[in-house]
Amino acid sequence: MERPHYAKNERIADLWEKERPKLLALPATPFEVFRLEAARLNKYRELRFEKATYPMPQCRALEAVLLKVKWDEIEVLSSDGEYRVLGTLPRPYADKPITIEWTAVFDGYRRKPRSVMYSDLARYMPPSVRAFIQVEDVEMRKARIALVRRLLENHEMADIGAALDTVAGHFSPEAVLEHTLYTMKHPEFRPEPLVESHTPVEIHGHMPDLRQYDAIPGVSRS
Repeated sequence: MERPHYAKNERIADLWEKERPKLLALPATPFEVFRLEAARLNKYRELRFEKATYPMPQCRALEAVLLKVKWDEIEVLSSDGEYRVLGTLPRPYADKPITIEWTAVFDGYRRKPRSVMYSDLARYMPPSVRAFIQVEDVEMRKARIALVRRLLENHEMADIGAALDTVAGHFSPEAVLEHTLYTMKHPEFRPEPLVESHTPVEIHGHMPDLRQYDAIPGVSRS
């Protein structure tokens, strides 16, 4: 600021003081830059936009929506005139993770158990969870979907996947899955061995020969 301007040959600080009164105040209300686009979800409740696919399990299949496209994110709005925010998604180049509401996903699976076999959302699950629920036996599939849905109330999807990895090969993983999750969240307390200084060093590790007691009349180890 103390240097002379390269063209005006005046001190930069003096030029700044002359310029300041001409500046305009910043707007009191932030200016939101966006564009609106109409879109429609596919039959798997997914939104395809800019060569990216976004899961929208909280919406209806084939639902018409309005997209409020900003530079870093997309707000998915209802097209019913109320313009409720149905979800917020990152732009593909923003390199942000997509949050999936797994409870809503599994609510849909419970209504249509067959859909889990070809759902694109399954690829976002841990492989062990996907293999656990994508079984051919329809009744077993229904029971496992209901189990995972119940576990999602208190556990993250990643934790359920880790627990299933632990019980892999068990003849009945459903029976031990919940217990495994509990032990993962509440590990067993194993205290350090007690150190006591009263026992003489000479007899540390001494194992008595109990046959000597058998030789005493009237004494029995039983």
